[in-house]
Amino acid sequence: MNEAKLILEQYDQTMTGDAWYGDPVWKILGGIEAECAAARPLAGAHSIWQLVMHMRFWERVAVQRAAGPVAIHESLNFPEPASAGEEAWQIALDQFRDSNREFRDLLTRIDAKQLDRNTPGGHRPLREELVGIIHHHIYHAGQIALLKKARLQGSGAKVWE
Repeated sequence: MNEAKLILEQYDQTMTGDAWYGDPVWKILGGIEAECAAARPLAGAHSIWQLVMHMRFWERVAVQRAAGPVAIHESLNFPEPASAGEEAWQIALDQFRDSNREFRDLLTRIDAKQLDRNTPGGHRPLREELVGIIHHHIYHAGQIALLKKARLQGSGAKVWE
């Protein structure tokens, strides 16, 4: 298996697969309702909603960097939800699914020879950008799982056995 295909496999495992280190991102996000996504059960922490939009933001930046220089708008990095309702949460999840498809599509088109090239306007090789997104998602998936657990335990619900 070439390295580009391995990166694609690792991304799929992180998002929907059966990773040895824990649940994939979409399993962790399963069953989270808008109220839980918008909550801040831990002082000083971002909400699940903000983390999802942050992950979406960086996926989109990576896709754009693969094509050319990108102007980063920090206001989109950890945005506050405009509305905290269920419909807005579902839209946020749909937007994240869209960025997942765009990022995955990029991974399917990458040739292993491109991995050592710096991204246009970037300061690191494409490999580092792509693998970095995977590591970034694993990191934030753990945060989301803890925030979900903290919120559900605060409500008296039984969380994990």
